[in-house]
Amino acid sequence: MRALSEADFLALREHGGALHPLDLSLLAIHVAVPQTQRDEIADWPLGRRNHALLQLHSLCFGPTVRGWVECRGCPEKLEFEFDVSALVAEPYRERAEPITVNGQAFRLPTSRDLAHLAEEAVPDTASLELARRCRLGNGAECRTEELDAIGEQMALADSLADPVLHFDCPVCAESFDEVFELPAFVCAELEARAKRLLRDIHTLASAYGWNEAEILSLSASRRTSYVEMVSA
Repeated sequence: MRALSEADFLALREHGGALHPLDLSLLAIHVAVPQTQRDEIADWPLGRRNHALLQLHSLCFGPTVRGWVECRGCPEKLEFEFDVSALVAEPYRERAEPITVNGQAFRLPTSRDLAHLAEEAVPDTASLELARRCRLGNGAECRTEELDAIGEQMALADSLADPVLHFDCPVCAESFDEVFELPAFVCAELEARAKRLLRDIHTLASAYGWNEAEILSLSASRRTSYVEMVSA
């Protein structure tokens, strides 16, 4: 995997701006790992996809992940911060064997599965359909009462598939867990970086008449110095 160039950030915004974060995150991985195909990445287990997104984040934005969520009990914004260095230091190890629950075998969910369920608004219905899509062979149909056991086994088999953050609100004392939506988080960072680059290009093009390629050829530190002088 390689770090995205500044031209990559702009191209992703231009060509992927209308995409769902699920699809844009796969496109970003493909750009960073050009020997892959987007259809191939869509069939990776979610943990492998998330491992790649964390690698991409580490290369482009550094190993520290920072953000915030709104408390479920009050309007307080709760910040979070964690380092992904240890997670990306080792290669992702994909599980070779399917998981088994009540005699039924299941593969791990993929981005393609999530895309198929994106329009389903009822969580239990989505979970049941996901289990059905991941079921292998011609066994009995999945039942709603089996979903918890299936979900637990999938989480144990692929811990990076659905990373969960815990929060304790200091204002209202609400305690809750929040699924960390990594594709949406990384896509928001890609968008923020592209917008900053566009602002710099506009500022310097307006001030000096340079074209986009000339501005992007400047080092980041030199470009920042020019922007600061123009804005002074």
